[in-house]
Amino acid sequence: MIKEVKDFKRKELFEHYNSADNPFVIVTTKIDITNVINYCKIHKNTYATLGYLILKTANEIDAFKYRYKNGKIYYCDVIKPNFTDMYEDQSIGYFCFCYEPDYNNFITKFKKAREDFLNKKELLTDNDIDEVWLSCAPWFKFSSLIPPINKEITIPQFIWDKYELDIDKYYVNLMIMVHHGFADGYHIGKFIEDLNKNISDFK
Repeated sequence: MIKEVKDFKRKELFEHYNSADNPFVIVTTKIDITNVINYCKIHKNTYATLGYLILKTANEIDAFKYRYKNGKIYYCDVIKPNFTDMYEDQSIGYFCFCYEPDYNNFITKFKKAREDFLNKKELLTDNDIDEVWLSCAPWFKFSSLIPPINKEITIPQFIWDKYELDIDKYYVNLMIMVHHGFADGYHIGKFIEDLNKNISDFK
């Protein structure tokens, strides 16, 4: 459910940051994904699995569930994934589906949505406000990344790079982008801490 928030406690902060040309906080941080890689060596679906864990974490933190549209602030009870993917001709598009907290159900929905996306070859342009954007740049490493920004769209974005092996651990650099009117360093720090725990606990 998406509901309008009429008494937003960060209203003044939101208006302050939203008046900036770029109201977003963009952070890139190193994440240990060893548990994910080891699991996916057997079960596959690395992209979907890391996306699932990022989305699960975002759904656990209210700061990532607020949106702004047409002068109003909304709260999304549940946020869903919007994945970027690539066609055979190297053009890209996007597919979205309802969030499933159960991992196996999530993977089933991911596979179906991706198959439909590849068969239809449509570039989706409409953005539901109850999404987060998930993408990967598996061709290279980055130490920071700034995606295209439209300040009218307050959907958080997460992009990670090519994973690397360092001794016996696998890592990615994860770019986190969220509207500063909704989230501060505290909330981003909590997201990183909780994501690390969710990855560590993943089986």
